[in-house]
Amino acid sequence: MKKLFLLMLFFLSSFCMAKQLILATTSSLYNTGLLDKLKPLFEKQYNHSLSVLSLGTGLALEYGKRGDADLLLVHSIEDELAFMQQNHGVLRVSFMYNDFVIVGPTEKAVPSFNSAQELFEYIFQNKVSFVSRADESGTHKKEMQIWKSLGKTPSGSWYIQTGQDMARTLLIANEKRAFTLADRSTFVALKDRIDMKVFFENDPQLLNIYSIIVVNPQKSSKINYEGALDFVRFILDPKILKTIKEFSVNGTRLFNLLFEPR
Repeated sequence: MKKLFLLMLFFLSSFCMAKQLILATTSSLYNTGLLDKLKPLFEKQYNHSLSVLSLGTGLALEYGKRGDADLLLVHSIEDELAFMQQNHGVLRVSFMYNDFVIVGPTEKAVPSFNSAQELFEYIFQNKVSFVSRADESGTHKKEMQIWKSLGKTPSGSWYIQTGQDMARTLLIANEKRAFTLADRSTFVALKDRIDMKVFFENDPQLLNIYSIIVVNPQKSSKINYEGALDFVRFILDPKILKTIKEFSVNGTRLFNLLFEPR
């Protein structure tokens, strides 16, 4: 009788055990600490254990294509649309944004510019030290779009490629006294650790939109499709959207909503 009771207890506890949900996301978003705030709120509300993989957009999308993640939180619109068109995802929702900024050492003086292209052209022509993530992340893809629009291919000792996440790339740029393209949120989060300032901002082409994508459950039998849908419901809950909107680091709010919660 005792053995039967213990066996029933084992199966009951296994049934109630939270199922793992794997979210692949960008290192720039992960570094802000927003997901650390949202994770316990989600796990308290839903019966899923959230595991967050900080990968960068390019690698996160690859994880989705292989079925190694249940959902993605990324920021590269063209790549996201291609992902959906190729049937790797079944649901995509854009819900928040910040922007990219071009930052550099505080002691540096440069002329004023009317566009990101103008500043990049100045950096290229004057071989001003520039640090690139060079990691196929959303930030790196945005940088490459700007160089491409100028018809330029940066190379040489002035162009430093890190292959690192946004936080590490900013720290390297600070050490090298170089310029870099960064998402504003990570820059604000690290501001107390670096001696750098914003040299260009508020350009419409530097808008940085984040989307959540549910991976096609046909990719793998291990996809937690129910959990992925639950996370989308969670993110779009008006209370959670308000939490995202009010999330701040060093007294600065980091994200804006694409739509106001009702």
